[in-house]
Amino acid sequence: MHAMVQPYMPHTSASPSPTSPLAAALVFTSPAPPIAWQPIKDPQGTLIGHEIFNRSRTASAHTLESDLALTHAVLSHIEPAKLLGDGMLFLNTTFESLRGSHLDLLPAHQVVLEIPSLGHAASSEALARRPALEALRAKGFALAFNHSVLDSAYEPWHDLVNYLKIDFSVLTAERAVLMLQWARRISGATLIADKIESRAQLQLAQENKAHLLQGYAVSRPESVSARVVLPSTADVAALSTALSNQAQTAALVELLQQRPALMFNLLRMAHSQVLEARTPYLSLPALVQAYPAEHLRAWETMLQAVAAKIPQLPEVQQCEKLYPRQSAELASMAQAMWPDVPADSLQLIASALLLGHVLGLSVEQTADQLLPGALAQPVRLLAQEWQRLLQALT
Repeated sequence: MHAMVQPYMPHTSASPSPTSPLAAALVFTSPAPPIAWQPIKDPQGTLIGHEIFNRSRTASAHTLESDLALTHAVLSHIEPAKLLGDGMLFLNTTFESLRGSHLDLLPAHQVVLEIPSLGHAASSEALARRPALEALRAKGFALAFNHSVLDSAYEPWHDLVNYLKIDFSVLTAERAVLMLQWARRISGATLIADKIESRAQLQLAQENKAHLLQGYAVSRPESVSARVVLPSTADVAALSTALSNQAQTAALVELLQQRPALMFNLLRMAHSQVLEARTPYLSLPALVQAYPAEHLRAWETMLQAVAAKIPQLPEVQQCEKLYPRQSAELASMAQAMWPDVPADSLQLIASALLLGHVLGLSVEQTADQLLPGALAQPVRLLAQEWQRLLQALT
């Protein structure tokens, strides 16, 4: 990409489109689910990770669909918040969502799955559910359990415990101390004093050497302001048809270029997953090829859960008509300026920058959120030149 640092040269052969797609694009943007997350810290106050919540549901009322919507927001939201950062992300689950293919889209090494308790069914179901939990561990997920796992009925799970949460909101001080003592019998488990709501509880957890701390007295939950781009049901239906027909890479690339909502979601997901660290990609065909077929099907399943169930409004249809033509024009103008840069890399950059432009992002923000590092760095260096091209185009 060193050729892209050539000086800016005006290019005037392309005529600007008469209508900007900005207003149309905003039709398919939406606030993310009402998300909040709460810091989890060690006794010295160092941030270890966050537990993330969908505030539209209570802890006992979330479902597979709400879990899919939260996963979509984690992978595909428009920042400012970086939900997948350097720390661990604790996700509440249901047993139904633990079987979902969407989990394959999450970077397992960063995610802790909070496993629900079985209640009265523990004695009969704990052993039967063990293989599913083992499979999640084998994929690289860490597993967290609440203190009910200390009951003898859950013994088949004890060697699977990575994190063990002691709920201080429902236990007396004496009982909480006892639970912390019992929990140390589970080898290798990290003990989290959870729902600490007073200074006295915080002191008690620290005195009894809880490894990690969580609750209002440690750090209050923080609302996360983010947007997502919702594909339409027509977008998802087209993706489903292509995947069912085992479409080749070229056909999937063409589909993405015709449907900006799908394009945004795939670029954003790849960036959130840090896909380039595992499978470097510098073009849209290379990006599509980086995903195994089962992951693309899992992506489609996740998008089905969040698809905007609205008619194809004229504004959306106009955006979808303008987007492929304008991204191709932008790539053509860039190729004239930087002829030594591979055309397929410029097409990927143009597709991403046009999306960012219609969503109100700066060139730098778009590069940071949608492009792999090898492309993002030279784009940032030439941000003014790219901005001039976008302004000439739209």
